[in-house]
Amino acid sequence: MNAFKYGCSVDGENFCPRPELSKAFRTSVASGQNLVIQGERRIGKTSLVKETVASMRGWSMVYADFMGVRTVTDVCNRLADALARFDSSDTFLRKVFATLLHLRPVATVDAMTGLPTITVDARASADPTSVTTVMNALETHVRGREVCVVFDEFQDILEIGDGEQVLALMRSRIQFMSRTAFVFLGSARNRMLDIFMSPKSPFYKSAALFEVGVIPDDDFYAFAVERFATGRRKLPRELFDRILSLAERTSGDVQELCDAIWQVSGRGDSLTDNHFEQGLCQIFHREGTAYATFVKPITDIQFRVLKALSIEGGRHPSANAFLQTAGVTNVTSVKRALVALEKAGLIYQSSNDWKFVSPFFREWVRRI
Repeated sequence: MNAFKYGCSVDGENFCPRPELSKAFRTSVASGQNLVIQGERRIGKTSLVKETVASMRGWSMVYADFMGVRTVTDVCNRLADALARFDSSDTFLRKVFATLLHLRPVATVDAMTGLPTITVDARASADPTSVTTVMNALETHVRGREVCVVFDEFQDILEIGDGEQVLALMRSRIQFMSRTAFVFLGSARNRMLDIFMSPKSPFYKSAALFEVGVIPDDDFYAFAVERFATGRRKLPRELFDRILSLAERTSGDVQELCDAIWQVSGRGDSLTDNHFEQGLCQIFHREGTAYATFVKPITDIQFRVLKALSIEGGRHPSANAFLQTAGVTNVTSVKRALVALEKAGLIYQSSNDWKFVSPFFREWVRRI
């Protein structure tokens, strides 16, 4: 049995309850308010949305994930597939097929889930106006139902050549679906703000900002104690505080470290700092090769800045303490290194803080 899940959205017993956030989200969705969900990476945004909608009696969800879309056809496929998973009945699927007929839809069965899927035939040469067709199908088939439409990794639409036009066409249909709540999620906060807060964007102020922060420590501890107890393991509060600190209270990372500690402990154990270190070593063993690959191509000064970041933190990279740790005298050189490291995907900037993409990668760098 695996007591902790990470790297994907979680539900049921694997979801740490967040009653106040869930209540506020539920109220907004029930009133038809469109929302932009904000929060740090791996903080549990998607899990909160899915679990809360699932708990709303009489409500259902259309969920489309736009991660990695690169063409208009990709966008159409994600939307069409979301409709197929929304209602897999023969009657509903026939209706969807009829509305998408000119895009030459293709029906298949997902080998992993056994559920039907609908994709647009690549030979149909979808263009931005094709998105309107699929959005019209969405509008037609959710009309009269209590539905929450969730668009995940929404900012990735900007990566396609006609991204701005696609967004404009989507917005032109969404604005007439006032009885349907749309929820937009994205892992790139700045890009999401560009879409929803820039006056130049078709989605400008079209949705309310909804912040998902860290889980309160006491609530998270109670959840972790319960999960460890399923394997007769006892979790002292001081050890969990250490887990929270290293994982920066990020839900997915906390669960990953808890899972590693679970793997290195046994039934009846009272968990200790030794289990904590063994759990970390397991993560390093599993991911260390990738970490070494990450740092191999960077320059000496970039590595020294990365090392200083792991030790000093990223709030004051121009401070004397940071410069001394990095062995750099020129602030400009530090700034250039940070930009290069961000471009390499090793760190990112959140507000006025530079952070590692993974706290375990940060700890690995700190220790080497």
